[in-house]
Amino acid sequence: MARNEFRFVVDGVELDEVQRARITGEIQKAGLAALHVVQARLDSPVTVGHGNIKLRPEWNGLWVLSGERAREIGAKINDIGFFLD
Repeated sequence: MARNEFRFVVDGVELDEVQRARITGEIQKAGLAALHVVQARLDSPVTVGHGNIKLRPEWNGLWVLSGERAREIGAKINDIGFFLD
């Protein structure tokens, strides 16, 4: 399974919590737009992420999962009650 990771780092600038959360959201939107621009072929995609810096930092931002991993995570999300029919 291929994995590509892209980072955006800001060094030397003090940002408050609101600014960090807003930048996180803008980066999430830009990443999804970039996938569209390059016409990435996603199989059953699932996006997981957040901009709440008080939650697990490794999930800060946005993860786009595709294929078998997406189906596994999607099933787990459904199991904990986020599925709306």
